[in-house]
Amino acid sequence: MRGVVVNALTTTALQAEQRDSIRQIFGDLVWEPAIKSRTTLAEANTDMLPLTDIRTTEPRAMYELLGQSFLKAVLVSAYA
Repeated sequence: MRGVVVNALTTTALQAEQRDSIRQIFGDLVWEPAIKSRTTLAEANTDMLPLTDIRTTEPRAMYELLGQSFLKAVLVSAYA
């Protein structure tokens, strides 16, 4: 296993506890950022909006950061 992705995260106390539990269990394997629960991307698809639309900026940035975490994990394990 290369990493753990926390996704569909909402801003509730229960979700925060679950996220913290995941971090306690998996430690450094938890990748950042956690992916928030958002309808923006689904709405972009339904509304036929390009992913360059202003409403998709934040989710796109989160996935780009997650991609960087993945590449870092793969490269570190390749040279270990």
